[in-house]
Amino acid sequence: MISLASLLAALLIAPAQAADHPDLLPRHDLAATYLLAAPGRADATYQLQYDAADERARITDPLRGLTFLVDLPTGRAELVVPALHAIVEAPDISGLAAQIRDAGGARFLPLGPGRYAGLGCDIYEVLAAQGSGNACLTPDGVVLHFSGRDAHGTASVTAVSVRYEHQADADFAVPDGYSRLVLPPGAIAQLMGG
Repeated sequence: MISLASLLAALLIAPAQAADHPDLLPRHDLAATYLLAAPGRADATYQLQYDAADERARITDPLRGLTFLVDLPTGRAELVVPALHAIVEAPDISGLAAQIRDAGGARFLPLGPGRYAGLGCDIYEVLAAQGSGNACLTPDGVVLHFSGRDAHGTASVTAVSVRYEHQADADFAVPDGYSRLVLPPGAIAQLMGG
């Protein structure tokens, strides 16, 4: 089932270090809003803040009031749960970050130009052992659209708005006074409905 983990994978794919791969991590700080669509589920809107210098992401699900804080270089991910006034270590997502780091050996075949959220991008067919899809990427590494399918189903992620702007360090910090909870593997996916 498609979940916030799928959104993380689509938005934060890091390339295998090969010349034939496009840039897949943003080179500049940004704030963006994305629409996640999957058959049989209501469309969901997510907000992404990205700190390019430190490769940190903040992904917020406004409907559920949950936020993931992801540090790509360390593979650390934490789920901020305001309703519980708690921080949950997210081992399920941390593992995903490590998988994303090498792009799963995916191949990117150029298909032509595209446009989403008022920005131009290059469309690629993405072929990997676990699934396939299409991605529209800006020359500076922003995913504007991704539609794909794997053993869990199909989904698409589309940028509704993208603003290149400095992101404050405080936005990527764990809130003061929150308790830390440890959940067993798989519990995050259940919490997220996936």
